[in-house]
Amino acid sequence: MRRRASTLAWGILALLAAALSAPGLRTGIENSMVLHMLVQMPLLWAAGGGLMAGIDPGARLGARFDMQGLSSFSFCLVVVSYWMLPSAIDRAVLEPGIDALKVASLLACGASLRQAVMRAPAVVRLFFLGYLLQMTLWLGLYWAFTEERLCNVYSLSTQQQAGAGLAALAVALGAVFVWRLARAAASGPESTASTP
Repeated sequence: MRRRASTLAWGILALLAAALSAPGLRTGIENSMVLHMLVQMPLLWAAGGGLMAGIDPGARLGARFDMQGLSSFSFCLVVVSYWMLPSAIDRAVLEPGIDALKVASLLACGASLRQAVMRAPAVVRLFFLGYLLQMTLWLGLYWAFTEERLCNVYSLSTQQQAGAGLAALAVALGAVFVWRLARAAASGPESTASTP
């Protein structure tokens, strides 16, 4: 019952995040890079992971092809890297079909990340999540401080705001990740092997 309620809540969150791309509601992400990059995209990512958490671990497919979460982590890195490209962001705003692809791929990315974290030992999680977070931090700082307008659909000021927010998000997620690793290490090796 509890798992069903959790899945329903994550499903509603996924629908709300996807609704920002719906016709008539798209003006928000068309006008604000902050809403696009710091609200919709992270919500889609989180909702994908949350929906996967509601699935019985025994029912998850692909474990044989995803040893230690390597395939899932690699897929997630490719998806996140692509949607951080200014040209990809522009296309998602200008072309509804590309935006639908963004929604689907980020949900799948969140689901893949959840699977990867559950399957990977601590050192593999540290490598991939560390790389993802430092890439996000570097890109956020670059967007925040550059005087060059990188996205054609957004103004320089909203680009800089989104960059500052992206850097802050990377630092916050990194702090949470390090704290959880430290807590798991203090609890013993069994906990370290299973803590996301």
